[in-house]
Amino acid sequence: MATLPPALWAIAYTIAKPAMQTFPPMFLMAIIYAVTALALYRPSVGRNTPLWALIAAATLGGSLQSALIFCGISLVPSTMAVLTVQSQVPFAVLAAWAIGQERMNGRRLGGIALSLAGVALVVGMPASVGEFRGLLLIVLGTLCWGVAQGIIRATSTDSGRQLMGMMSAIAAPQLLAMSFLLETGQRQSLSSAGLYDWTGVAVLALGGFVAAYSIWYGLLRRYRIDQVAPFALLMPVTGVLIAFLFLNERPSPAVLAGGAVILIGLGLVVRAPTKTDLQAA
Repeated sequence: MATLPPALWAIAYTIAKPAMQTFPPMFLMAIIYAVTALALYRPSVGRNTPLWALIAAATLGGSLQSALIFCGISLVPSTMAVLTVQSQVPFAVLAAWAIGQERMNGRRLGGIALSLAGVALVVGMPASVGEFRGLLLIVLGTLCWGVAQGIIRATSTDSGRQLMGMMSAIAAPQLLAMSFLLETGQRQSLSSAGLYDWTGVAVLALGGFVAAYSIWYGLLRRYRIDQVAPFALLMPVTGVLIAFLFLNERPSPAVLAGGAVILIGLGLVVRAPTKTDLQAA
């Protein structure tokens, strides 16, 4: 089950780029979260997660991270975006450590530093000001997502489906308000969208959010972040392959090198701790 969310996210991030040629990014994500809320939220089930934690997680890991990441994706190639999004794993581990949910040691700190250096390598090679801005938005979005994962891990006992449904019900109106404040062309996008565009929206909502996050938060409820996070390493492999096959994107050797550094660092972060590591912690 843990192999499915990264693959679904990679597909979602790749499909999001052409979909945003029709829909403004934040407006698109408002639609996605609204569909997710309708599919998953059941008010009769009740809530176990504290309200403050739910609002914080929905804002940081829902509306804010989606606005930042998907606005960033609209400015950079999909391959570069998928590689940069991997910074979410060290951010999530750091957040969980700060909240007291994970142990930290020298190996993990070194892995975090190396993975962030890989992100810096990718970010340091933008071809334009627009690409630099896009990559910066993605990194800020992954930081928000990482903090939200730590909050969820520490406070939530709801099922993955119910948690994602509640978060989506909060994030959808937030994103809609942000869209009307910061974007234009919402009405025109609805009238001009064709079958291909709405198919992309359906795949994003049902695959990348309803299915992927229901599984992910269900796993996060039962396992530590450092146990679940390794599966995120599947995301860049799938994303680069999909971008190559369907969007005809060919990542440069420098971007691939940066991605390799990210993955090596992440491997150190999520590798199972040795007896020496546990004694040091």
